[in-house]
Amino acid sequence: MNIRKLLAPATLLAICFQFAALDASAQQTSVSATLIFASSQVESIDPALKAYERNLKRLFKYSSYKLQGRSNANLSIPGKSTISLGTGHRVELNAQPSDGSKVRLSVKWSDSRRMLLNTTFNQDRGKPLILGGPSAPSQNGNLILVLLPK
Repeated sequence: MNIRKLLAPATLLAICFQFAALDASAQQTSVSATLIFASSQVESIDPALKAYERNLKRLFKYSSYKLQGRSNANLSIPGKSTISLGTGHRVELNAQPSDGSKVRLSVKWSDSRRMLLNTTFNQDRGKPLILGGPSAPSQNGNLILVLLPK
């Protein structure tokens, strides 16, 4: 009888800890940011971008896609982080709670001189968000930012 009295609260406590651990992991996100230079000069796609090739060709009319920079950030929800992508490009992220498997992110993309994009979106985890950025006239192309929340 005494064992039953001890077992019930111990089991309940173990279940509570299990739910707390699940809740804590649900309050985290990892975001991968990829900076791409797109042009129509030579038909080629950087092997590092193969995962995005179909979407890039569907959304943009360029024939060449080259990886310019890639980095990741881990964020608490709510939380903020900054990702540097090289050549002066950086992405400031602000994660907020959202419904279900979605992540609500405010994104500020800038280069060393100016703000390029400031937006907020709800995105499913594991699905890339592909954002067309500024043209790069001196290089006859366009910059593209891919964000992948996990």
